[in-house]
Amino acid sequence: MSINISAANNQVSQLQGYADKLQQAKRQLNTYKSSLAANWQGREVPYMTRGIDRAIAQIDAAMRELREIAKDVGLTATSIKREEDAAAAAARARAAKEQRIAAAQTAYNTACDDLAKLNMRRDEIMKALKKRPELIRKYKDELGDLIKSIEAAEKKCNSCKNALTAARR
Repeated sequence: MSINISAANNQVSQLQGYADKLQQAKRQLNTYKSSLAANWQGREVPYMTRGIDRAIAQIDAAMRELREIAKDVGLTATSIKREEDAAAAAARARAAKEQRIAAAQTAYNTACDDLAKLNMRRDEIMKALKKRPELIRKYKDELGDLIKSIEAAEKKCNSCKNALTAARR
């Protein structure tokens, strides 16, 4: 399950919006406090002012906490997304490596099978020549071509083996 960055960003925006509303409430309380001090004289005014100041302090603390939470949500979502992207990239790299190995293994198997078939044909000819040496002229050209083909097949088999070893790294 991957993280929804858009949803996390929406949550960050909501938290910041709540903090902005608290900022607006703080401004209104400050305005009310100033108006109260300017327009009302009485013994209760200092108590009311202190009460408003305590409310403002609570609002400040709530705003700080909301903004810290919003920042943490954003950073955490970004970090999780980065980790998910890295894990997905690693999985893609593993899959690509497995495909390279499979392709190299198939090529190596095919090259070795081709070499084995050529060696079997050479062995058949050599067996026939052991039984009837006079057939050498009949098999001379085929044997020459076969030896060249075997050498080429051995090179190809070795090349495929090297490619397979490289793919496994």
